[in-house]
Amino acid sequence: MHRHIDDQLRYDLSAAIDDERVEDVESILEFALWGLLFEDLRLASRALAALAPHDGVWAVRVAAARVVLRSHQGSDLLGVPELAPGAPESHDAVRVESMLVTLSASRFRARPEEIAGLLAELTRLDTEGTLEAPGSPPLLRALLRVQLAIAHLHAGSSAVALAHFAVAARLADSCATLHRSILAKSATVHALRGNLVEARRQLRRFDRVAGEIPPSWARALREEQALAEAMMLVERFDAHDPEMEWPEVEASDDLWPVTALLRARHALLERSPMRALEIVEFAEATHPGWNSLFAQDVVAAMKAHAHLQLSEPDRARQVLTHAPQGPLVVLATAHMHMYVGDAGAARELATAVLDRSTSSLAERAEALLVRIWADAVLGNLPTAREGGIVGRMVVAAGLVRIIAHMPGWLMDQMVDLSERSIRPAFEAAVEKASAALVIAERPQLTPRETIVLKALERHASVSDMAKALSVSPSTVKTQLSAIYRKLGVSSRHHAVPAAYRLGLLERASTSHPA
Repeated sequence: MHRHIDDQLRYDLSAAIDDERVEDVESILEFALWGLLFEDLRLASRALAALAPHDGVWAVRVAAARVVLRSHQGSDLLGVPELAPGAPESHDAVRVESMLVTLSASRFRARPEEIAGLLAELTRLDTEGTLEAPGSPPLLRALLRVQLAIAHLHAGSSAVALAHFAVAARLADSCATLHRSILAKSATVHALRGNLVEARRQLRRFDRVAGEIPPSWARALREEQALAEAMMLVERFDAHDPEMEWPEVEASDDLWPVTALLRARHALLERSPMRALEIVEFAEATHPGWNSLFAQDVVAAMKAHAHLQLSEPDRARQVLTHAPQGPLVVLATAHMHMYVGDAGAARELATAVLDRSTSSLAERAEALLVRIWADAVLGNLPTAREGGIVGRMVVAAGLVRIIAHMPGWLMDQMVDLSERSIRPAFEAAVEKASAALVIAERPQLTPRETIVLKALERHASVSDMAKALSVSPSTVKTQLSAIYRKLGVSSRHHAVPAAYRLGLLERASTSHPA
């Protein structure tokens, strides 16, 4: 039966092309992509092969189709895509599709300058309406939009990626399989940006899409849905079902950096920095050709956070110094500065993230908390307005993860400053995240550090402390540096109040104010 359909399809295509019946050719191509792609890949490859010998517009469209199919299937159906010689590049649809062919190949070759130029040109064409011009079947246009969205995501423009996913979903609404895939990807990117409400809405749309899903695509769609759900779970810092199926970082999916970010963040929240390092290093080794800005941002930031959890700030600094300055790397650098007691530098970086109009909700929320933390260390206490904003982000937006890298004493203050109506829920969120807070629990001071801390409470200067402890001033300074780092402060002025909040000093034993 397949051979009969194959022969008839080739005959119909040849006749339509020979007679220059453009609408018929487009209809047959749409049928090949829509009716066959998700039902019978062998037949889809035959349909594309029937178009391949022809030059001009059809050859370019076949090449473009092969590129997007390779992305969805993990391998090309026909071989390495090449544009036919003499293709009429002046044709709008051909120009767009050939640029997308080049764009896909560029991502594998890791040429960010070429990618930036292509994305800029495609954005201009999109503004002019060329991407929506008639000339290609809606399904092919949807598949190409997905490729464009993924390219923007890898270039660090997640908001632009979402705009292209939205257009792709509209174009693919007649194909249940592709429509669901687009909605799942869109939900994942929304969750990545911290917009969990919209991510949930996209997943509800995913569930409502009618139409039978071929068995060959069922597992892929389950993994895409699971990726979005797991991203939301980690952002909310909720316990996950042990039976939940999480995508693997070695999968050939275009969104592997999101999977690596998800798994590494989950490991860090569980205080397993070595596992986080293994995850991102394995992902890096598995996808050597995907050296995009986004992938580098994810890998470097997660490595840095893992090294900070391992009390290795120098190694974290080394990783961050050699990484592109993406938003995740900038925030990780701010955390690193707070870890080593440079609150001023951390505040400057956090403010830059807040001032950037393209920062996502999750990035802005984390940057705000880092700035509040830095201000507190520098002597500027949090305000009620800041407490209200953070409380709403944690409770209403569900971004519980953002408090997992904050000092416990600071989060206690933020709870006290938050609006009374959300205070119980905010306090419960802080309690839920308490096991993952960087300086969440009582820091583990050595016996000698405990003695020095008590001396810090009683004496006004390092020299007085040195005399009382019968040690040199340099020894006291070394011990104080270690204490400040563990408390998350940068000076003696803030160390004693922090020690009270963490229970390292008993209030009844001294009249020193908190």
